[in-house]
Amino acid sequence: MTDTTQANREGTTHVRARMEGNPDPPILSSGPLGWNGLIAERFRHAPAEHHFPPLRENTASLYLGQPVHSVRWSGDGIHEGPTKKGDVTVKASGHPVGWHFDKDVDLLVMRFAPDFLHHVAEENGLDPDAIELLASLDQRDDAVKHIGLAMLAEMEAGGAGGRVYGDALATALATHLLSNHGTSPQTVSNQRGGLPRSALRRVTDFVNDHLSKDLGLSEMSGVANLSQYHFSRQFKRSTGLPPHQYVIQCRVERARELLSSTDLSVGDVASVVGFTHQSHLAYHTRRHFGVPPTSLRR
Repeated sequence: MTDTTQANREGTTHVRARMEGNPDPPILSSGPLGWNGLIAERFRHAPAEHHFPPLRENTASLYLGQPVHSVRWSGDGIHEGPTKKGDVTVKASGHPVGWHFDKDVDLLVMRFAPDFLHHVAEENGLDPDAIELLASLDQRDDAVKHIGLAMLAEMEAGGAGGRVYGDALATALATHLLSNHGTSPQTVSNQRGGLPRSALRRVTDFVNDHLSKDLGLSEMSGVANLSQYHFSRQFKRSTGLPPHQYVIQCRVERARELLSSTDLSVGDVASVVGFTHQSHLAYHTRRHFGVPPTSLRR
């Protein structure tokens, strides 16, 4: 594990601990899935007034529930008005916050480990000391909405896409926020041409040699010596698939080989190829081959 990855893991632990200060525990969390640098948690709160000390991490929240009337306060003043499904709120670290809603609320809170945004900024050629997030309230941001809903679906599926998928979503969210909600938004360079053949071979060999492991985007991009953001784009140009889909395809193909050539149980095959649960293997074999795992036996 690289020093940066370790730092992000430790930062994620800090974010998890910080979440305990919420008035109600989360009903769903990405914490057990081990995503790099970010914790996403779904909360449902009853109407009440709550005050929090200055946040130590940057957050983006996606409102999921019924329309409500809200009063919220932070370092940039007091805001009162309607909040509706799909609204996105960005909060910068270092500011105390509080809120009151007139009805039950349902929201997804995505909190970044302290150093994760700095790391993503560096990967994208930005000066991490010269850029910070600007707070915004109840904005429409389709990119944050779609990434948040993808995170929620992945959490509900128990991490069926693997840690590499969660890492990719976290990196995509951080990159978008830095480019569109930062003090110095910059367009990330668009490298073309895909991975060099030697780098692509190293990555694909690494994936196939470590299918049983909990593969993350940081490990795959490290093999290619690229930032996670640029690796994801280049890898898709080379293979036609995002990294997480490529890993799933490799796992499903390996599972088919094992099911047709060994007496291993379906559960053992799922474990050998890196699926967390037997149900994840069944879901993906149906999706790729149109049949359950048992139908792949010969």
